[in-house]
Amino acid sequence: MGRVNDPNHQRLEQLLSDYGAKLRALVAAHGLARHGIDADDVEQEVRIRLWRAIERDRSAAFHASYIQRVVASTVIDALRRAQVRAAEPLPEESEDGFQPFPDENRGPEERASGRQHVEKLKACLDALPERRRLPISLHLQGFALQEIADLVGTSAEAARKLVSRGLDELKDRLRGVGAGDFDD
Repeated sequence: MGRVNDPNHQRLEQLLSDYGAKLRALVAAHGLARHGIDADDVEQEVRIRLWRAIERDRSAAFHASYIQRVVASTVIDALRRAQVRAAEPLPEESEDGFQPFPDENRGPEERASGRQHVEKLKACLDALPERRRLPISLHLQGFALQEIADLVGTSAEAARKLVSRGLDELKDRLRGVGAGDFDD
């Protein structure tokens, strides 16, 4: 009874009415079955994320581009979960002196410097045009060009160009904020 009169529920229903077919088409376009992922589960997760977004920001307008981003991030998360493998624990210290947690041996200045580099990288990534940001993020996470193309909804050649140009722009931005030189 209370749910029908709930404005958040009504907004979600309207959003799904407006974009439900596009949402289903976007999820289906990723060919998740070949990875052992149920597209209905991904669609349900997208709906949950949209519902949570509506609850967080009651005045936001959610457009098709927002739906696409939610679908892309949900698909990426599903693919990551599908690829998780049981990992063997790392040895505490190997015979050659390898330390699995090198941060423990670094001083506070070195750790702070590392965090600053990560913050600069994140800021430079966030400054990239939206069309290149997702392909670059996926590339940096180790996704292959065909996987990036599938997730972004483009050809492998277009994904290659987005990644190549995006990396060049990212390197330029990092140089601009003093985050190092890169071999081209």
